[in-house]
Amino acid sequence: MKRMNCIPLVAAFLLLGVAGYVVDVANAQTSTAAAQPRPYQVAVVDIAQLIKNHPTFITKQKELQEYAKGKEAEFETRKLAIANREKTLTDLKLTPGTPDHEKAVEEVTSLVTTLDKDVKIAQRKVMTENSIILYETYKEVREEIANVAKQAKIAQVMDYRTMDANPADPNSVGAMLEQNLIWYDDNLDISQAIVNRIYQKRNIATVPNLNALRAQEKAAAVASPSRETPARTANTNGIPAAANVGGAGTGAAR
Repeated sequence: MKRMNCIPLVAAFLLLGVAGYVVDVANAQTSTAAAQPRPYQVAVVDIAQLIKNHPTFITKQKELQEYAKGKEAEFETRKLAIANREKTLTDLKLTPGTPDHEKAVEEVTSLVTTLDKDVKIAQRKVMTENSIILYETYKEVREEIANVAKQAKIAQVMDYRTMDANPADPNSVGAMLEQNLIWYDDNLDISQAIVNRIYQKRNIATVPNLNALRAQEKAAAVASPSRETPARTANTNGIPAAANVGGAGTGAAR
């Protein structure tokens, strides 16, 4: 009788095992089906390259650099004029303390002060405009990244740096070690898709090849020991700033 009672129990366990297997298979099939629309959930972009190669950024940076060059030429001309005026007054050999000497000193000092003020105004303008250009370009690039990510069912997009260190440059090595993203599969990089979309929206036929540009920058970075390593900020990472206005400074008067 005891032997007969074991048979239903064994059969029950076998049935439960089969049922569990069927449920597991069904769950696995459901999970696989749910995952089908999402080929991948994470992507990466080179935000610096996207900004540098944005048509609006290129155009506005060129305009700003032209402004800076124009101001630089203007200030150099004014510095030369001040130096010539100072030499003329010096050649007069005016006696210190006399009204004529005091007037000459006041004239040159006023010219230098005005020039220094104008140089600082121009420098602030270049820095402010450069910041605005970066901000507006970055916002537009982020919008395009979001559009592409939503269409491709991407859950997260990370930025990375195309930064290779020069072993002889401590700053370069330090910057390389600070990178957050150490490695990624090339198939996760959607940078080219983003730049393609940006150029297509503007009907621009010639689209930059980001891989080729990165390769050029990589070769240049490794080949140049004296190259200054860019900081990890929005307006660096290879992003060109406008020319430095009045960088040489003034100092004609003594």
